[in-house]
Amino acid sequence: MTMGQELAPRGARRPDTARCIAIAGPFLSGKTTLLEAILTRTGTLPRQGTIADKSTIGDTAPEARDHGMSSEANIAETTFLDDTFTFIDLPGSIEFQTESAAILPACDAVIVVCEPDPKRVPALQLILKNLTSHNIPHLLFLNKMDTVSTRVRDILPMLQPASPRPLVLRQIPIWNNGVSTG
Repeated sequence: MTMGQELAPRGARRPDTARCIAIAGPFLSGKTTLLEAILTRTGTLPRQGTIADKSTIGDTAPEARDHGMSSEANIAETTFLDDTFTFIDLPGSIEFQTESAAILPACDAVIVVCEPDPKRVPALQLILKNLTSHNIPHLLFLNKMDTVSTRVRDILPMLQPASPRPLVLRQIPIWNNGVSTG
């Protein structure tokens, strides 16, 4: 906080701290589910929607609901610790990558949602190469960790070929009785 800057009331919009964060990743990696979780945990949504029951805040276009996949960018705003965040949930299907290409350079950072699956590395590689070549700050969000028994530190070497930059583990899942709970 700088001299003369006042604290905004809790929940008030502070344009000086507003951030635009894209959520990108390969097709069906869990981008929309992550957005729903963020919006629910920050109090923007009272209940987390799901793709299966077609109750997500985004993907309201009939074709998106019919196919269970994003067909256009979905935009949502939330506040966390008095900072405003605008999230843009980007479609993962290769057919919609031109829309993502126009949005990504305008974002402060990108959360790249990926799975611990070696078969998904080529799709992840395209995304990470694009972000790196345009100097767009990004981080990986390892999703679907509850579907594998591999340790996180063993997954990073599997994903490293997808990234032109070294991957560094900064957060590990929360385990409860052998199950990843967060």
